[in-house]
Amino acid sequence: MSLNFNSANDVQFTKRIVMGVTKFRDEIDGELVDTCNVLVAAPLDVDSGNAMGFGTAKIRFGESVNYQRFAGLDFPCELELAFVRVTNAGGRSKDVLKDFRIPAKVVPAASNVKG
Repeated sequence: MSLNFNSANDVQFTKRIVMGVTKFRDEIDGELVDTCNVLVAAPLDVDSGNAMGFGTAKIRFGESVNYQRFAGLDFPCELELAFVRVTNAGGRSKDVLKDFRIPAKVVPAASNVKG
């Protein structure tokens, strides 16, 4: 039996509602900070009994250059997001946004009928 670690990095696209995108590129305390964040609608944790509905989860998406990839979209919008789960040596894991794509629009069959 051989181990295939490449399959562990396979990305799966899932549809999510994206509320907006932010970018930041500047120096803080002499260090360059360069980020792009995607704001995704996420259900609030109702188990506490103190919340209901939706909030936004801020998910890092690489550097500020990725911000331009969202140009021309109207927010909020539904996008297909690709996440990969990564971990550090301490066993702490998180989902990282690797890519996104705009879902193909489904044209209803009735709209193709000419009368």
